[in-house]
Amino acid sequence: MSEKTAAITTLGDIKPANLNRTIISLAIPSILENLLVSAVFISDTFLIGHLGDPASLAAVGISGSYLFIANGIFMALAIGSMALVARAYGEKNLHEARKMAGQSVSLSVVFALLCMIFLIPFTAPFLSLIINDPEVVRQGTLYVQLILTTSIVAFPLQVLTGIMRATGDTRTPMYITLIMNVINIAFAVILIFGMGPIPSLKIAGAGTATAIARAAGGLMAFIVMLRGMSKLQLHLKEMVVWSWQDVARILKIAIPNIIDSLIQRVGFFAFIGIVASLGTAVVAANQIANTIESLAFLPAFGISVATTAIVGQALGAKNVAIAELATTRSALLAFCVMLFTATCAVLFGGLIARGFGASVEILGLATMAVQLSALEQPFIAIQNVFGGALRGAGDTRSPMVVSLVGVFFFRITTVYLLAIVLHLGLAGVWIGTAIDWAGRSLVMYILFRQGRWKRLKI
Repeated sequence: MSEKTAAITTLGDIKPANLNRTIISLAIPSILENLLVSAVFISDTFLIGHLGDPASLAAVGISGSYLFIANGIFMALAIGSMALVARAYGEKNLHEARKMAGQSVSLSVVFALLCMIFLIPFTAPFLSLIINDPEVVRQGTLYVQLILTTSIVAFPLQVLTGIMRATGDTRTPMYITLIMNVINIAFAVILIFGMGPIPSLKIAGAGTATAIARAAGGLMAFIVMLRGMSKLQLHLKEMVVWSWQDVARILKIAIPNIIDSLIQRVGFFAFIGIVASLGTAVVAANQIANTIESLAFLPAFGISVATTAIVGQALGAKNVAIAELATTRSALLAFCVMLFTATCAVLFGGLIARGFGASVEILGLATMAVQLSALEQPFIAIQNVFGGALRGAGDTRSPMVVSLVGVFFFRITTVYLLAIVLHLGLAGVWIGTAIDWAGRSLVMYILFRQGRWKRLKI
């Protein structure tokens, strides 16, 4: 199948009669992919939990907040490239799609190099700001720095898979992530617990395994794009020849999203700081609950990815009505699915938490947190889908505003009030988080209904 034929086929799939099927066919591989992405870190948490060391478990949780910074930058770049590639692909302008994709990849490699240079030296000072436990900081620093060693090929993975999804290919990223998980789990089991002549490296083993798996994923994605194994083939010259004009277009969309990401990270750090002030056991319990809840995020996120791709292609084809209809249907689907996951959290939260093998105190706190997470899940669905639609249209400023309002008006204020002032502890943390998601979903819906995204030129 030629690239032009592939584009025509993709556009035919977003006709009203086929829209529901297209949303689901794009969303399911994306959900599975993100399940597998989460599994890379979930497996670390699960295996470390069975070491019976609360400091190691807390270190993995705290370390995630630091890696969260860099991941946000590449997620922002991925969204910028998705919007531009999807619109060009919808216009059947494959030359423009390849050009935008190539420049996005080269930009991600530059950002990856900068992240390695600046993040590795500041790992320990940063973690020390979050938690006052030298052993947690020591283990967390080791874990993060090992993972960051392969950043030059690992971080561009998000941009490369974003380009694939923009063309309607959500299966290839899923297969890449599946292979990453097999690599990660195999190496983690051997290196964490030891096997034969290989000693038990504990948290260092987890970091090494994750670094190897992420590097393998990045290399696989590069090979897929260069060899034309996805819907859009890139050539090396499209990645190494720099065009400031094209880079400026990408950054115009990506920068508001990077700011959005940084705002969320600032809020997350403040959030983690509040949790850390409640003690190491609470941090460990919160890490287990966050790990479990990350699975509940996946349907909404997967459907939002499908929405981003469809909206981008529909606007490229000058079909605003399809973009709006796809968003409405996606929101309804995501809401129903997340209502189901909320019910599962209430009924089976304790059973799932016990699988992490922590102490009785930690498991009790984690179970309570997982059950309270049910309050926020329907709102997460609404916020994700409408946010995905806006980003697919190239409107990254509106989600940035929502994050600004959510972080500083809803999350930090309500979580501190409930957890610290009213002494509700971890329960207050999760109730405050639910209030945050409810507020964000309302603001995001209002911004979408205003319709500025329909007239946006990118």
